[in-house]
Amino acid sequence: MKLPLWATVFTVISVAILLGLGTWQVKRMQWKNQIIAELDSAYNSERPDRLELDKAKDRNFSYGLIAGIFMPDKALLIGPRTKDGKVGKDLIVPVRVHGQYDLLVNLGWTEETDISRLPIHHAKGKGIRVTGLTRKPEWNDFTSENSPEQDLWFRADINQIAKAKDLKSPYPFLLYAETASYKFDAAFPNNERWYPRNKHLQYALFWYTMALALIVIYVIRFIWKK
Repeated sequence: MKLPLWATVFTVISVAILLGLGTWQVKRMQWKNQIIAELDSAYNSERPDRLELDKAKDRNFSYGLIAGIFMPDKALLIGPRTKDGKVGKDLIVPVRVHGQYDLLVNLGWTEETDISRLPIHHAKGKGIRVTGLTRKPEWNDFTSENSPEQDLWFRADINQIAKAKDLKSPYPFLLYAETASYKFDAAFPNNERWYPRNKHLQYALFWYTMALALIVIYVIRFIWKK
């Protein structure tokens, strides 16, 4: 039985590529599972470690405790973001750490559009401890541009925010607060625990299925009929 040369070459190369893509997704899945396990361990810690913010610059995320001075006079709202079918924004408040660095803290979602009406201003200048997860901000090309002049924020562009709010040496990430030592009438923090998306198993199965389908088509077309 003589098999067609180019169809065979095409099939072998294509199957190899599809299997490679599937295997890559499996490795990504294992990597994500490790991250999720690390996050679970950190979230469930009874006494979170103090965050080393300088080291956190080089990591995709870090979990722990920070202490500093609360600055609600420099707060801003970033959004919109939908929660439970309602449209609102995330409340971002800077905290001055070590007296010379500013860290943007995301206290969570709110429907309120007027910052002056939020229950945060009585804590101005007070010391606060916040436990949460640091993450570098992300947005896509469809996200609207910020308008600092109108105090309208759609992207967590830290450099732009720092310039508009006169912040000192800002860290290049946000801290998504989970708990805080200072209570804000039970309104904040209200962030949900973050986990990276992990759909790599579905992707791996898709590529492996495509490889199998290609093999079946080849067998039916060039072998089974013969």
